[in-house]
Amino acid sequence: MGKQISVATYWLGSFCAVTGLVARAFDVFGVSLVGISTKGSEITYHSLMNGTLFFYSISIATILYSRFCVRTSISAIDKNSEKVPENAKS
Repeated sequence: MGKQISVATYWLGSFCAVTGLVARAFDVFGVSLVGISTKGSEITYHSLMNGTLFFYSISIATILYSRFCVRTSISAIDKNSEKVPENAKS
């Protein structure tokens, strides 16, 4: 499950980055491409770049968490196997 979350958030972050850069390029030329109005404020290229950082940080955190859990469970299995005598393993 962690791998699926990390892959999905990586691609969402990449999509936000590309969309934000394209929107910024259009904004440089005076064309408002993403200016979606909400009750608070507009969604602009800056909002998309914040989304990029958000999704990338989720992806990195999920990968690190899944690797940490795998290492802990493997080391716990190794410790338990050392406690069992050799003649009891068969």
